[in-house]
Amino acid sequence: MNHSKHANKNLLDGFSVDAPYITETRRLLQNLYRQQKSGSDRARSYIVTSAGTGEGKSTICSLLAIVTATIFQKRTLLLDGDLRRPSLHSLLGVTRAPGLFDVLRRTATVRDASRMTSIPLLTVIPSGEPRGPLGEYYDDEQFGTFFAEIRSEYDIIFVDSPPAVPTIEPLLMAEHVESILLVAMAGQTQTALFRRLTAILDPVFPKIAGIILNNAVGGLPYYYDYRYYGYGKKEPARIRRYALRGKREQDGQLLARRMGGEG
Repeated sequence: MNHSKHANKNLLDGFSVDAPYITETRRLLQNLYRQQKSGSDRARSYIVTSAGTGEGKSTICSLLAIVTATIFQKRTLLLDGDLRRPSLHSLLGVTRAPGLFDVLRRTATVRDASRMTSIPLLTVIPSGEPRGPLGEYYDDEQFGTFFAEIRSEYDIIFVDSPPAVPTIEPLLMAEHVESILLVAMAGQTQTALFRRLTAILDPVFPKIAGIILNNAVGGLPYYYDYRYYGYGKKEPARIRRYALRGKREQDGQLLARRMGGEG
């Protein structure tokens, strides 16, 4: 695939509520809202993570925020918490800095880091441009203070976090949100890796709202493929789709068997 051909593409270009991948996102959100209404607490902030890189979590997180703001008319914040390999600035067509890193380092305010988009109810806080050792990018105490400050400003917050197996940030961030969404790539995510993911998240396991199975059937345009944004070198498939799996599959075993069969 020639990446330069789609260099200016972002998820807001040519946005259409009738697109197949938007329909799938709406179904996913309806399932989440149904869970919220049946539970004792209404979740209003989500971390989206995966076991490893290249599973489409950033694209899915962005689409969830876009649909929430446009179709469900909620005041929505999309936060790039993946300070190691950020991509939301590319997916939404906003400048990268200042962003979360600068807020955590107290070199920028939340207002400085917030980006309005062409969607009136959608705000993006990108990653910023981290400097220094990787392990020092994230400050959990500062993140907690920052998150407490912004919660009341939005109806729903989606946080794109790093993969949970190679990094510590998702487990730490999970303490500050109501729910966690896990993303797995059909035919690619290894069973052992996904089991490791669920073991790592065991301390916050009750917060897992569901598992999103990416590339299950087909429906996401090829230029939104996760590999376009730097997570792999293989030629992308032409279409992608995802589906929400419920609580009964949270141990990852049934999901892993299904992924193996669909690869």
